[in-house]
Amino acid sequence: VEVKHEATLESLTAVFQDWTDAFNDGRTADFFAYFHPESDTLDEDYPWRMTKDEFIDHMNFHMTGANGKPLWDGFRWIPRETHIIVVGQTGHVAGFSTFRGKPVDAGYRQRFMGFTLTWAFANGKWQLLCWHQSVLAGRINGASPS
Repeated sequence: VEVKHEATLESLTAVFQDWTDAFNDGRTADFFAYFHPESDTLDEDYPWRMTKDEFIDHMNFHMTGANGKPLWDGFRWIPRETHIIVVGQTGHVAGFSTFRGKPVDAGYRQRFMGFTLTWAFANGKWQLLCWHQSVLAGRINGASPS
């Protein structure tokens, strides 16, 4: 998919859609190509910050498992209620998402999350600097004193 890269809201919106589609359609090379070499990812199922290479390894584990067999029959990351803004050469995408998946050995699962993405327009293209997503239950439980 050819997406025009410019430091505009329209361009970042199209890039975000292509990035999302690349993940959901299994176009892993396209998906990871959007990540800046020095990017950070804070994922909901791993307690530490990951570099690009560590995140690729993390996702490869989900896709191929420890024995080379996929852990999932399929999964999708579905963003909603997104807020997209461009300020100068920086893009920000925030919203909620649902991760839906079917492990090979269990029934369907879904997680509801909040997420933020920080993008930089550099070298003529949008590059993902940071992806942070957290399960909503962690933000709700204990939010107010009992």
